[in-house]
Amino acid sequence: MSAHHAPDWVPHREGTGIKDNGVFATWLSLIAFTFFIGTFVAANVYLRGWAPDKFNIDFGANANLPAFTTIFLLVAGFLLLLAGNFFRANQLGKFNAMMVLAALAITGYAAMQLWLMSFVHGLGAHAWTTHMGIYFLQFALALVCIGFTMAIGKYYSERNVKALNRLVPAALSVFLYTVMTGILTLVITDMMSVGDFAEWCGTRIMELVK
Repeated sequence: MSAHHAPDWVPHREGTGIKDNGVFATWLSLIAFTFFIGTFVAANVYLRGWAPDKFNIDFGANANLPAFTTIFLLVAGFLLLLAGNFFRANQLGKFNAMMVLAALAITGYAAMQLWLMSFVHGLGAHAWTTHMGIYFLQFALALVCIGFTMAIGKYYSERNVKALNRLVPAALSVFLYTVMTGILTLVITDMMSVGDFAEWCGTRIMELVK
């Protein structure tokens, strides 16, 4: 009895599976989300350019808020890169430790977004128009990351390696996307420039040294 072989024109799917399809679907969703949040960012840039005296935000007493938000994002991004490397090396203990720390950083970032939304809410309709949608979407992304972290923690506690292998690549994609879009949004919306952030860090370091 001869084995059945697919015709030569049928594409082979070696190396693909649930994990690969999950990552692919995740990035398709993130690309779609990029167009969505990009609309709000574009509106922000346009309105601030059209009427800067009306739509630019003065943080005043909350001038440190953008810098703290940036720090949480940078720390989370660094920890997530370490977590990804540990996961690929099958060092699940170190991976879990990095994920716990990254979850704390992402939670701090979510708290910053809540603070930003509260601050913008008090400024009036012009600030809501340009900034509230962006902050809300970033807060939603942070909540998704926290949800992924809880799921990873659950599977790790159950030692469910198969589930981790399916979930972690997609989850890390969302985490890193959240970090990248968060930092880009801070820069594009003029909340924090690279120079301003470097100057702020230098000032804080000098204050600690004194």
